[in-house]
Amino acid sequence: MVFSGIDCVLNDEKAIYCSSELTSGARLYDALRKNEVKTAAELKRKLGKAWWSKNIFDANVKLGKEFAQCVRDSLNDKTMVITPGPFFARDWSQPEYLFFWETLLRTRIGSAWFASNWQFSNGCTFEFAVSCDAKIPTFDYDGKPLELDKGVQLIELAIERLEKDGFDISKLAQNYERLRLMPKNVVVASSG
Repeated sequence: MVFSGIDCVLNDEKAIYCSSELTSGARLYDALRKNEVKTAAELKRKLGKAWWSKNIFDANVKLGKEFAQCVRDSLNDKTMVITPGPFFARDWSQPEYLFFWETLLRTRIGSAWFASNWQFSNGCTFEFAVSCDAKIPTFDYDGKPLELDKGVQLIELAIERLEKDGFDISKLAQNYERLRLMPKNVVVASSG
């Protein structure tokens, strides 16, 4: 049903996907450091789910929407811009969300843009890997081409920093490995 609703809006056109941190990312890691805990679950226990929702998730959704609006404002056409933050599906698990966004990226997206600090987000690094695998043009928050090698380098630096702080980087590492193993001759076209 969700895809048919999106198809009604896109009308056979491709949209721009704006990837930004939601449940993981730089904001979360900064809060973990500040509160001297190592996981989101510990942070929720220490400060409460309401605090986490307001200061991590809701704040990230707000910035994601602002990023999508900036991308839309930078365009001289009427290309639709999609940001995942406001989307909610009751009772969906994280794998179901990832499957949904991967399918959307592979079937209805013409280019993917990545917000500042995307390399610290499990979801954003997953979306970058999917975009590269699907040969979808990728751009950074300034609209500059974000090539595979540059993305891999940014994720590697994020992993090193987070690992040094003792955080679980297993999902970032999984996405990093997926990207690192992509053929080097894969060049993601750059168009906006």
